[in-house]
Amino acid sequence: MKFKHIKLAFIFFFVSCTAPAYSQLQEWAAGFRIGEPGGFMARRYSDNGINALEVNIGTYGGLWGTDRKYQDGTFNNIGYSINVLYLWHHPTIINSDLHTYYGFGPQLNSRDWYANSVSNNLAASKRASAMGATAVGGIEYFPIDAPNLSFFSEIGFYTEIAPNPFFFHLQGGIGVRVNF
Repeated sequence: MKFKHIKLAFIFFFVSCTAPAYSQLQEWAAGFRIGEPGGFMARRYSDNGINALEVNIGTYGGLWGTDRKYQDGTFNNIGYSINVLYLWHHPTIINSDLHTYYGFGPQLNSRDWYANSVSNNLAASKRASAMGATAVGGIEYFPIDAPNLSFFSEIGFYTEIAPNPFFFHLQGGIGVRVNF
């Protein structure tokens, strides 16, 4: 019974904090993220004012997981990543300058992989490429004094499909976008 009330409270909170966006403030956004993956992003908003398509190009493994076990070896460096996200974007009822968004999409990664050797020394590295899926959720603030700027914070995860199925990696970060 206790969990039923918690579930209802969570659902009520989520529904009351978001509302459909019926107008589109801008068509494009571009910015930078510090986090995982870190780098440059470009976003194109759809005409309905709710959906967006975002492309991210940057580093992978720099914030969480620079030294990380992977298959029969380790990653101990920073690689690169490219992902494409399909997003739903909603202003909150509390403040129209504060928006929430969430979405998912494919992600490609490439890092140097070091195989474990018998003597516990790292062997020669090889480039390891991977493909997976990512999901993200975030909050974005559009200041009244600078309507073309937005600041965001997001959290998400990546799960690999190939070559190491179900390898999970936490992702997220903070950043700034210019909307035009």
